[in-house]
Amino acid sequence: MMTSTTKVSPDDTTSTKDFLPVWLSDDHIDPSWIAKKIPEFRNVIDATVTDISNASRKGDKVKNGATLLLDLSFGYDNTSLTYNNKTLVIKQMPPFGLPLSQHLGLAREAHFFNRLASRIKLQNDRSDGGSIDSTISPCIPKVYYAYGNMQSGTKFILMEDLSCQYIDSGILFGPGNPNNWDRDLPAKIAAAYPKAKPPSSYEVANETFLAIAQVHATFWKDTSLLSEDYDWLRGAAWINGKQEESWKKSQGVIQEMWKNMETTIESRIQWDPLVKTLTEKAMAGISWEAQRKRLNPSNHFTLVHGDFWPGNIMISTSDSCDLRLLDWEMVGVGSGPQDLGQYIISNMDPAERRECEISLIQNYYMELVRLGVELKWEECWKEYQVGGLERWLWFLVYFCAQEGPILMWAQFFHDQVKEFVHDHNIQPGDITQPRP
Repeated sequence: MMTSTTKVSPDDTTSTKDFLPVWLSDDHIDPSWIAKKIPEFRNVIDATVTDISNASRKGDKVKNGATLLLDLSFGYDNTSLTYNNKTLVIKQMPPFGLPLSQHLGLAREAHFFNRLASRIKLQNDRSDGGSIDSTISPCIPKVYYAYGNMQSGTKFILMEDLSCQYIDSGILFGPGNPNNWDRDLPAKIAAAYPKAKPPSSYEVANETFLAIAQVHATFWKDTSLLSEDYDWLRGAAWINGKQEESWKKSQGVIQEMWKNMETTIESRIQWDPLVKTLTEKAMAGISWEAQRKRLNPSNHFTLVHGDFWPGNIMISTSDSCDLRLLDWEMVGVGSGPQDLGQYIISNMDPAERRECEISLIQNYYMELVRLGVELKWEECWKEYQVGGLERWLWFLVYFCAQEGPILMWAQFFHDQVKEFVHDHNIQPGDITQPRP
């Protein structure tokens, strides 16, 4: 079961020194601090840290990296009579990332683990007739300690190390997505599945969608998420008609980008006429009033991941039903099926999508219904189509506004969107505006 030992308010003003680790050196954390925060590790005698961040997120010192591997050594244990070791992963906001974290509210991930994650449980068995412990969160990583401060941007999370038994599920979707361009996918897959056949991208997506259905069903139209206590959730205040300026600021980012590249838009990527028309319609349609009409307390809403794509899911190399949903920095209140549209457009090859997307969305929908959600199939299917597209139109404008090699990313995602809108015959009248 996921455990979090410290509960703090999103705007906690207590000195961060009471919550953040005590560093003995650039690569050692004071083990007594860990023992104090996590009583089950009371016998730890040493805590060595290694920076395992991506190249762009490594720190000038080990302790300043974004993702760290914590190697714990334990002393004499009267129960086991042995010396033990355990590795954990530290996810933190390094000093260079604090301004961006403060601006985007990325510390909300810690509040999600502390305040909401424990509510996500398997409610009953799936289909095999066996019983499943309803106290187990099926898709949330085990978190031992989490602290976040929305005012300062500070975040520190101690969580289970999944690297030995799980892989980034994005590698199972082929070389299309830009995040896979520089990866040796055959070697990674062979290492993860030396004897067994790896799951197909359909199988991965299906299990992922069943897992996120558990999340969506747990919080479906949960009005408690709209209270001031949860204003840290992305979009929660917007549904209530509050924080109009922050919403306009989010949309203003791409409005300014679109305006600045107006004279160069045709030369940046090769545009499909329909995609360009849809993008222009969406940009012209940006309005707070339209946002309030689409998403308000009387409409369908739930807790959404917000950054839902295969790279944020770790899947077991021995059981494709066993996975973990990671990176909850953009968690918020919004459209559940939109999460699915964002996921599929980001990674799935259009040819495979055509063969399996109806099955994928139907299985997700049936899981929602099984869990007690009242939603018409037509509404679910439309939100998958339109919600996923409107979310990606925001990203597409962002990528197009960049310079250099990143424009190749823009072309890839444009082409994903192109295949999607033509397959679904989405027309300008079907969309309103990008979804930030």
